[in-house]
Amino acid sequence: MTGFSRREVVKGLGLATGAALLPGLGSLSARAAETVKLVNVEHDTRPLDNAAYKAVYDAFRTKHPGIEIEFQLIPWEQARPKLLTMAQGDGLPDMGRVAWVADLAAANAIVPLDGKIEPSLLDTVDPLLVQQAYGVGNDGARHLYALPWFVGTQSILVNKTLLDKAGITLKDSWTTDEFAAAAKALTVPGKQWGVTLDGAGIGDPVQIFLSAIYGYGGKWVAGAPQSVTPEPIVFDSPETAAGIEWYTNLYLDGSAVPSAPTDTYKERDANFQSGKAAMAWQGPWSLLETRENFKQGGWELASMPLPTGPGGSVPPSLGGGMAGLFRGVLKDGHEAEALEWIKFLSSEEGQRLYCKTNGMIPASRTLQADPFWADDPLYKGYIGTMKNMRQMLPIWATGLEGLLDDVVPPLMQGVFLRQLTPADAAKEIQAQVIRGLQQNGVRVPS
Repeated sequence: MTGFSRREVVKGLGLATGAALLPGLGSLSARAAETVKLVNVEHDTRPLDNAAYKAVYDAFRTKHPGIEIEFQLIPWEQARPKLLTMAQGDGLPDMGRVAWVADLAAANAIVPLDGKIEPSLLDTVDPLLVQQAYGVGNDGARHLYALPWFVGTQSILVNKTLLDKAGITLKDSWTTDEFAAAAKALTVPGKQWGVTLDGAGIGDPVQIFLSAIYGYGGKWVAGAPQSVTPEPIVFDSPETAAGIEWYTNLYLDGSAVPSAPTDTYKERDANFQSGKAAMAWQGPWSLLETRENFKQGGWELASMPLPTGPGGSVPPSLGGGMAGLFRGVLKDGHEAEALEWIKFLSSEEGQRLYCKTNGMIPASRTLQADPFWADDPLYKGYIGTMKNMRQMLPIWATGLEGLLDDVVPPLMQGVFLRQLTPADAAKEIQAQVIRGLQQNGVRVPS
């Protein structure tokens, strides 16, 4: 990739220096021939993400030839603790991916965008996604901190070739019972499994686990999660335990790949792409690569929406990419230039360039209607799932998402290994969440 590089940051407490900058840029500011140099941080490591950023940056620099951007990488697994550590010092970047808005806002690591953003940049984005771009700053007030540019949710990716062989047809909707029956029917003991799951790592293991629980009626608070008023946490319920039991039974009854308790998303994806498992509950992070690998294996890739549980349609975990300004941008007074980059990245032009290059789903609902996504069976399950989106995590529980990454995996593994009952796991998750929130200074009513 001539003239474009992303630098991996895995050592030290600050961003590395001395990496090659993108060449050939001029100046946005009125400062004559001065070139403004900025650092943008990212967490995805795929080559297609490099290409996607390059496509956006090539278009951006024709409009703003005076801005040089060095793209640096903190791998996903390390990003949250490293950025929070950087917030304690003076090593934060200028702008980039903001994946944990609540945590980073509370740590004063990111800069509020209130009054700096044109409404048109958010008009076509689902309100729930916009809501997740808000956080409570160290001033105690809620602020807009990020601009969405692509959306990530879960769907059921399927090896259609294996489903056809088993006589299982694709559906626009199905139940958790039908999913479990399909997983069992697709399992050939010792050779092939119905589904691949991941019980280790951050992000997906928790999000998928919670989606199953929500499908069985589990919830965090009795009232509206959108309320800013703290409420008692009611996660420890029979509905939550039933969701945990259904999900972990996929493994306990032999329908899931045997290594599920210790697999991360990387092993999960490898199990699916190799044909070891016929279905995978996962986000759209590697759709184009998976489809290409399937072609080489002689298989056809498709997707279906998440199965509906006894508690109703499963509200998916909604993530993706949101761009914001880190506190590092304030050191050199280049906030205006950095703001131009994140606004362009999150514009419909930027979203289209990025998402068509690496196969992600744009945050704009207008772009989601583009035939590139709307008419491709590969995206059908994801777009269908997103129709059921609703807020589940209470917005007053600052830091809950990051806390769950620490709390849930070992307890989920305990149920996989029959060391805990689903009810015990639900009770312990609730207890640890309450303690963690209180340690973070969040008031949790009894």
